[in-house]
Amino acid sequence: MEKVDLPVHNHPLLPLTRFSLGRCKGCWSHGYIYGGYRCNELGCDTLFHKECAESLPDINHSSHPDHPLKLVRKFQSSICSLCQVWFDTGYFCSICDFKLDLGCAWRPSPPLTLENTNTHEHQLVLSNGVGSELSQSTRNCKVCSSEVLEFKQYYECHQCELVFHVKCTKISLEEYHTSHPEHPLKFLTGDEAPGYADKKCLLCGVEFNQELHHCDVCNFSICRGCAGNPPPLSVMSSKTHEHQLHLFPRLVDFTCNACGTRGEGSPYLCFQCKFMIHRDCIDLPRIININRHDHCISYTRRLGHGDWTCGVCREKVDGFHGAYSCSVASKCSSSYVVHSKCATRKDVWDQIELEGTAEEEEVSPFEVVDDTTIKHFSHEHCLWLIEDGRILQENKLCEACVFQIQSESFYSCEQCDYILHERCANISIKKRHVCHSQPFTLHTSSGTKTSRCALCERKFTGFMYKSASHKILDVRCGSISEPFEHDSHPHPLYYSEKTYKHCSAHGGGMKIGMLSCDECDYSLDFRCALLPKMVVNHRYDDHPLFLSYGDSYVWGEYWCEACETKVNPKKWYYTCNECGVVLHISCVVGDFSYITPVRAGSLTRSNKEVVPNTCVCRKICSTCNSRCKLPSVLKVSKPGVDSYYCSNSCDTSYLLI
Repeated sequence: MEKVDLPVHNHPLLPLTRFSLGRCKGCWSHGYIYGGYRCNELGCDTLFHKECAESLPDINHSSHPDHPLKLVRKFQSSICSLCQVWFDTGYFCSICDFKLDLGCAWRPSPPLTLENTNTHEHQLVLSNGVGSELSQSTRNCKVCSSEVLEFKQYYECHQCELVFHVKCTKISLEEYHTSHPEHPLKFLTGDEAPGYADKKCLLCGVEFNQELHHCDVCNFSICRGCAGNPPPLSVMSSKTHEHQLHLFPRLVDFTCNACGTRGEGSPYLCFQCKFMIHRDCIDLPRIININRHDHCISYTRRLGHGDWTCGVCREKVDGFHGAYSCSVASKCSSSYVVHSKCATRKDVWDQIELEGTAEEEEVSPFEVVDDTTIKHFSHEHCLWLIEDGRILQENKLCEACVFQIQSESFYSCEQCDYILHERCANISIKKRHVCHSQPFTLHTSSGTKTSRCALCERKFTGFMYKSASHKILDVRCGSISEPFEHDSHPHPLYYSEKTYKHCSAHGGGMKIGMLSCDECDYSLDFRCALLPKMVVNHRYDDHPLFLSYGDSYVWGEYWCEACETKVNPKKWYYTCNECGVVLHISCVVGDFSYITPVRAGSLTRSNKEVVPNTCVCRKICSTCNSRCKLPSVLKVSKPGVDSYYCSNSCDTSYLLI
């Protein structure tokens, strides 16, 4: 469906038949929105009721009959003159200081007095809370027993000294409902609910919170939200089904045809072809991007017979129900399929619908000059490919990943010291990553300013990936994809942030955001998973050092060549395959290993800078008083004195005055 420009929002809005659970940006009420509008711009996950989105530019309202009201999209700290609630978009009077939020604008104004209500036998008088004695002591609503806030509108009985929420006065203690027209539903609170009654709403599945509407003849119970905002009895959604769908308000077990998962409660069904669907699966988006795949995926009502596995959860996909598959399968090495529920998860999908838009073309990070020469977007000069397997000096670092050139192919500039690994020169400008639903864009380094990677939590310089919401990844963490293969484990690893786990490499504290095995209890954090497999460190050995993943059968003692303390042979460490030299991980890769050291003669504006530690006489750490072992250290300059720190834990400079 075409997007439309409406005055309530600064982006075009997409009209939907979808049932969305969320908060309306217009009136700020939370609950199910049936057939409203949503924003389809990246990072702007905004929902509107249909009535709020279609608000007129000018209105006359019964609450302010003397003057017309004008719609303004963004107020500065505004409070609705009726309900006393803060709001952004609403109506104002250009003559006097009267303001109205969108909810109050399209809902009927509450009357000043109520007579003969179902909730109380005496007259109720509307109060706006100004000058109220409620602020002196907490008083609860007589109907729902929850607190009545003194700054909001409420009704008051002066005879009984009782107060009522405005919405609670509209509750009928016994009334018929569209989803259950056979018998009236009784409004019950607290202990009034019978023990046999269901604990969840029959329509939306939400657990009851001290209030429910109940039929004791049919044992039919719904929540207050569905009682006041009932789901439509029928709906048309051509995206998911060609016929009209009807609400079936019964507690039934079923399999949703749109997503293939089990459901219990009240499905929507098609009487013509016995099609059944969750209310949340109505109007599924047709074409989307997810963070697990490089191409668009599109919704199909049936995949057909086949051995399908979900690309997100790795569970079986039933081909006779709806699912998503790669829109450009010809470019994939194998058919890519995702469950409908998995594809539309908020941590997987960026919430942008792509139907009717062309897929983005991949932008190359460089122009090819000839077979061995490129012009990379990050540098003003041409770069030449070198493939002779040379190992450069320890201080020659790749500008992208800030690590050594170790017998790998790399690009070099003949006019300056600019160097890029060949693999780093090929990393994508645009990247989708398993850790975030929004896409990332590659940014080059900005001098000596450091950033912190959201995954490995290391400070770094060099290239970075950044999302629209400013989530930052270094290029090492940003370049991984699933399945992640690691030499320390025979099974593939997958990103997981649902549960806290220990890192199997160092056994450290539990954390989320790990690479985990589906088949066994093995997990790696990003620091360990992306440790370099080979490091050149001529200070301790003339040969390359290789990462060892420990040996559970070794019972002897290993000693670190750098710090001269014991190394646990069952844990990870670095070793020389020729000399047998052993070093701790922390003695090879430190807190400042991914920060480009300040070059000699460079000017910096900060009193903190990472400097090389490659001279014969190594720096002494100002905290632990040991000779710093790592090739770079932190230098903190104070008037007349320079201090050096070998790690973040030793850096106490922020305590100094």
